Amino acid sequence: MGDILDYNTSPLVPLLKIIAPLIFLVVLAFYAMTRKYYSEKIQTFIDILIWFSLFAIIAGVLRFFGDGTEFGFTTEHSLRWFQSVGYLAAAGCFLLAGYNLLHLLGGEKP
Repeated sequence: MGDILDYNTSPLVPLLKIIAPLIFLVVLAFYAMTRKYYSEKIQTFIDILIWFSLFAIIAGVLRFFGDGTEFGFTTEHSLRWFQSVGYLAAAGCFLLAGYNLLHLLGGEKP
């Protein structure tokens, strides 16, 4: 059981690195399909969630490649910086979506 939880040897690590972006890809497809059924204000909210999903997919794919040393990056200047920026952008979109939802439903005046 200890080997399966060891980050360096567990077969779950690459599997989870593939599954997470795929889940966000499905979420992105759901948001895109749902968008056409709603009015402009809700479409704006859904658009922000689409951007959130897109940045999460990008960050997840970059996480799969790790440092990126196989294609020219070094451990000091690695893909992990771009992964972090992707996650920050996704988190920013998620915050913006929450703010937009608050004002969309009239919970607070802008």
